[in-house]
Amino acid sequence: MRHFVLVIPILFLLVSCSNARYATGPDSADIEALPGYEGTIKAVTFKSSERDLDERRITVYLPKDYYRNTQKRYPVMYVLHGARGNEVTWIERGDCLMTLDSLRAAGAAEDFILVLPNMNNYFGQKDYKDGHAVNAVRAFWTVDGEAESLFMKDVVATVDANFRTIPQKSARAIAGMSTGGLQALYISANSPEAFDYIALFSAYAYDEFAQIRNPWFYEALGTKMKAQFSVPPAYYSIMIGRADIFYPHMLMFDKSLTRRGYRHEMVVADGGHEWYNWRKFLILFYQKAFR
Repeated sequence: MRHFVLVIPILFLLVSCSNARYATGPDSADIEALPGYEGTIKAVTFKSSERDLDERRITVYLPKDYYRNTQKRYPVMYVLHGARGNEVTWIERGDCLMTLDSLRAAGAAEDFILVLPNMNNYFGQKDYKDGHAVNAVRAFWTVDGEAESLFMKDVVATVDANFRTIPQKSARAIAGMSTGGLQALYISANSPEAFDYIALFSAYAYDEFAQIRNPWFYEALGTKMKAQFSVPPAYYSIMIGRADIFYPHMLMFDKSLTRRGYRHEMVVADGGHEWYNWRKFLILFYQKAFR
């Protein structure tokens, strides 16, 4: 099993170099001016706690009544991009805002604040360049746990300080696709008190290279998940395509959770590691969260 786990990051690297279906994302632009949405889009810049980065940006989507009902507080969903993405990729490639508007109009999704953070690792502020997307090879090799380990301190704290959130576990959800799924898995496992709704889209559970760079954050997953499931999340899901390169890997992860008696769901779709599936998975998670 260990040898199988070791080969997964290598497969990911090879495929992400050649497969155009991966999470390509545009650079940040005038995202607040995009027309046609029910809610309000905010581009939020915050001071980064990272050693070589002064600031980062997140995209926040507020419900349509946010500025009308000024007494109401909202749950928050964090959705992470994958390799070759940034904080606007889910809007440009995943139609995440239009989809959410449609589900809310149909009464199929709750009102919550949607947060799309930039989770790339950058080589200092000059390299950051307003949150530009980086190529897949670099995105893979630079997953080092720094942005992930500061997620609660930087991203979640910024959102809680600037918006009317409900700052508790039952009102927080996190999801991610591919590399973002790996990050969401470990962010939630390292902060078991923080998220009650977790979804992993086409993720992989172990990254040997990230463990070398940041063993504190990316090792001892079994111990961390034991603490996480001591008070089980309200919803924990693995979502993946049957033709996805990570399907055998996540099937093992699913069996491991089942063996330990951890309540979760595995959703298997047709197709592979592609936006067609990630859009469907996000639609499902929209409908599951905060219900």
